[in-house]
Amino acid sequence: TPTPRAREVDEDEEEEPTPTNEPEPTPIVVEPTPEAGEELDSGSTAVPIERLQAATVQIFAKQVINGRMQTIWTGSGTILSPDGVILTNAHVAAPTSPGLATLYNDPELLFGDVPDQLVVALSAAADQPPTETYIAELAAADGALDLAVIKITADLDGNVLSSAELDLPFVEVGDSNSITLGEEIRILGYPGAGGETITFTRGNVAGFESQNRVGDRAWIKTDATISPGNSGGLGVNAAGQIIGVPSFGQEAIGGAINRLRAINFARPLLDAAAAGTSYESPFVVASTGQETFTHLTWADDYSDEDQCAIGPRDSYPGNTTFAVSIFEYSGMADGEQVLVAWWLDDELMTTSVFEWSEGPAGDCTAFYFHNYGDPIPDGNYAVEIYTGGDLEFVGIAETAVGGAVVNNNGNNGSTNTGSKGGVRVEGEIVDADSGKPLKGAVIFILQPGTDLEAWLDNPTDAEVYAYAEADQKGYFFLPEPLQRDVEYPGVAGLSGYHNSEGYLLFTAEDPDDFYLNLELTK
Repeated sequence: TPTPRAREVDEDEEEEPTPTNEPEPTPIVVEPTPEAGEELDSGSTAVPIERLQAATVQIFAKQVINGRMQTIWTGSGTILSPDGVILTNAHVAAPTSPGLATLYNDPELLFGDVPDQLVVALSAAADQPPTETYIAELAAADGALDLAVIKITADLDGNVLSSAELDLPFVEVGDSNSITLGEEIRILGYPGAGGETITFTRGNVAGFESQNRVGDRAWIKTDATISPGNSGGLGVNAAGQIIGVPSFGQEAIGGAINRLRAINFARPLLDAAAAGTSYESPFVVASTGQETFTHLTWADDYSDEDQCAIGPRDSYPGNTTFAVSIFEYSGMADGEQVLVAWWLDDELMTTSVFEWSEGPAGDCTAFYFHNYGDPIPDGNYAVEIYTGGDLEFVGIAETAVGGAVVNNNGNNGSTNTGSKGGVRVEGEIVDADSGKPLKGAVIFILQPGTDLEAWLDNPTDAEVYAYAEADQKGYFFLPEPLQRDVEYPGVAGLSGYHNSEGYLLFTAEDPDDFYLNLELTK
């Protein structure tokens, strides 16, 4: 049996940067944009800087808000063909791409907004802000690489453009395997949320990084400082060829070390976009569909040796500095996505998303909640585990710290069980078209015998048997069990969506726990 390692979750765990409406100001070393005619040269292959500038675009991710198309974040991109194929980051164009949240340990990406429209802005001169010019569509994305390819398809009025109608400036694709330590890199992009001109920075190759399952030289490290908005932009060699896509920064002693995704990993996405075929990341591990996590105990600590749980317990006294939950597991695949969520008195405290690496099955693994050595707050705690690309719920455990009462229904917190002979109902509410969780969606279960249509016309609290609101994962849990052989009217809804109406009836043949999947249509 593989010996698992303990998984720690910080109460205030730091997350990697994600697209924002108004990026925080980031000090950057920016050189004046070279004079017109200045070239990036390498022997006979000279590329004018203004051509690189013209091929670097700003991307506006937009959503319909209050009936108007509004910008929700921006990023940069590079035109790689005259017919408008553009390379950028997945977190700019497709932030919910599988593997992206795991790459940056940023659970918010799993439930973030998806752009309704991508607008491409071009700049005519270095001293002028870019102008929104074209509409583009997503052609391919790989979250594990944080890369996306978009293709210009229409003008701003929605008039469809053919490839023959476009003749855009573009950058040639280079070979990232050919660059060497100390070689100069020049980076172009748009650092702001709009209205700002292009920036030009230069630096040197500071090293290379591998990435699990992706391979060696997956990242190019540079000492050039990259501001957040430049993410997705252009990194070129001396010959003016793109060799990397700026992604995110990591603070290091003595300065900032930034990373570019090596361009060679973008080639399969570009090939798929050119062929018009679908692309699926080879670096995202699919779930097995057989994942289970069974809670064993809470503990004072955890040992990855044979002892496993040190000091098993059901609850903790006040002034406890951390809680440890011990599980056994099966049906896992190394590399698949796992999300762990910690709750305190029904309030989400922290989440962590990571790649599983402890083997297909094991007798013992641990999840920690701590507060950097300070006491954790008193109250009722729950840890929930979700796995796979669809984040299927696979396990839960509950405990109490201080004078709180453990609410585990006598089963050591391993599952939610029915009470009073009824059926405990939980589930998720999602968008029927995209599968996106619908945070804030509500579900009402009415008293038996209530006229559902009449109640919808004139809803009153007196006829409500149970009510729940979906969290950021679309998850809900009804606080009251539903009795067997009793028919309950019910409705789920969210502003901007059609209601989902129906009836629930459970018999003696049904399990104590029932997971209800609800889809809402616009």
